[in-house]
Amino acid sequence: MGGLVLGGAFALAALLVVGVLVALISLVFWVLFLPFRLLGLVFRGVAALLLLPFLLLLAIAGPLIFGVGFLVFLVPGLPLILLALAAWWLWKRHDDPHGAVGGASR
Repeated sequence: MGGLVLGGAFALAALLVVGVLVALISLVFWVLFLPFRLLGLVFRGVAALLLLPFLLLLAIAGPLIFGVGFLVFLVPGLPLILLALAAWWLWKRHDDPHGAVGGASR
């Protein structure tokens, strides 16, 4: 029975040592490759700056291209929009600053 406990303790110690060694190797490689990762970030940033004019061009051309598709979906709502505009026009027409329509006061 004591041999099993001792064997388990040695196995746990061996796993602990292996885990610490793997962690140290991982840390060393992380520090070793960190400059290359930072250089990769710099290159990605430069690429993003070079793409900015094209993104601006697409931001301007996109609504012109896809605006036609938006108008296709706007056509079914056109009667409702016209009704709202007519109600607004009637409301503004009767909004007389000198008095109400027909001589009646508000």
